[in-house]
Amino acid sequence: MSWLQKITTTEKGINLTNIVLMLLSTGIAFIIPFKLFLFVYAVLGPLHYLTEISWLDKRNFFIKQKIQIWPYIVVALLLTVAIFNEKSVLRYYSVSLIICVVVYTLCLVFSGKNSVSLLVSTLVLILALAIKADKIVFLILAFGIFLPTIVHVFLFTGLFVLQGALKNKSITAFISLVVFIVCALSFTFIHVPNAEILSVAEKGYVQKYFSILNQSLAGLFNINFNRTSNDIFEMPALIAVQRFVAFSYTYHYLNWFSKTSVIKWHDVSKSRLGVIAILWIVSVIFYYVDFRLGFMVLFLLSMMHVFLELPLNVHSIKGIIAGIRNH
Repeated sequence: MSWLQKITTTEKGINLTNIVLMLLSTGIAFIIPFKLFLFVYAVLGPLHYLTEISWLDKRNFFIKQKIQIWPYIVVALLLTVAIFNEKSVLRYYSVSLIICVVVYTLCLVFSGKNSVSLLVSTLVLILALAIKADKIVFLILAFGIFLPTIVHVFLFTGLFVLQGALKNKSITAFISLVVFIVCALSFTFIHVPNAEILSVAEKGYVQKYFSILNQSLAGLFNINFNRTSNDIFEMPALIAVQRFVAFSYTYHYLNWFSKTSVIKWHDVSKSRLGVIAILWIVSVIFYYVDFRLGFMVLFLLSMMHVFLELPLNVHSIKGIIAGIRNH
C-alpha cells in the first residue's frame, strides 16, 4: 500500500491527515483571516453543500421518508426571502421558523411519524410567535445566528470527531480531537499583528454579510467594540474572533473532503457528479458577476444543507451518549 493510499483510506492515515489540515487551517487563519474566510465560503462552501446534500439524499437524509424533507426546503426558501428582501415581513419571524425546524427534526428522529412531527412543530411555531421569539436576544443568538453558522461548522464537526473516536476507540482520533480544541483555543492566547491588506470591496462584503456573526461572538465573550467603525478589521480581539471563524469554516470544509474514502460522497453516477460540478461552477461564477446574487444562492444552499443535516446531527449526539455510557 502506497503512502497516498495509507493517508486517504486507513483510519490512522485519515486522522493524521486531518491533524495536518487543522494545523494548516489554523496557520492560514492567523495570516489572512478575512481573505481565507471569503475564499473558502465562496469556493469550497458550495461544493461542500452540493456534495453533502447528494450524499444525504443517498442515505434518505437519515429519516424514514424523503417526503419529510419538504418542510426544510420550504423554510430555507422563506428564510432566503426574509434575508434578501428588506420589505418582507418574514424577516420578523425567521427565528421562530428555525426553532420550528429544530423541533420538527427532534420529532422526526424520535417518533418517525410525519403527522406528529408536523403537528408538534406547528404548535411550537404558534408558541414562538406568541412569545415573540424573534425579539428575545437569547433565541436570536442561539437559533438565528449561531446554529446555522458556528454551531454547525465548529461544534458539530467536533462532535463528529468525538463520535468517530468513541466508535472506533482510536487513539489518533482522540488526538485529533485534542488538536482541534487546541487550535480553536490558540486564537485566544496567541496574539500576532494582522498584516492582511483588504480591498474596499472585501471590507464591504465582510461588513455587510458576515459581521453579524463576529459581533455576536464578540458579545458572547464580552468584547466591547464600536459597531459602526472599522474595529472588526483593527481591534486585536475582533481579529482573533475572525481567525476562529475562518479556521472553523476552513477545517469544516476540508474535513468533509478529506474523508472521501470513508464518507464516499463521490460514489454516485457520473451524471450526478456532472450536475454537481456544473452547479458548483455556476455558483462560483455568480460571486464574480454579482456578489449579492452569489451570496443569496449560497445562503439558500447553505440553509438547506444545515437543515437537511439536522437528523444526522441528532443521531450523532445519540451515538455519542451511547458511546460514553459504554465506556
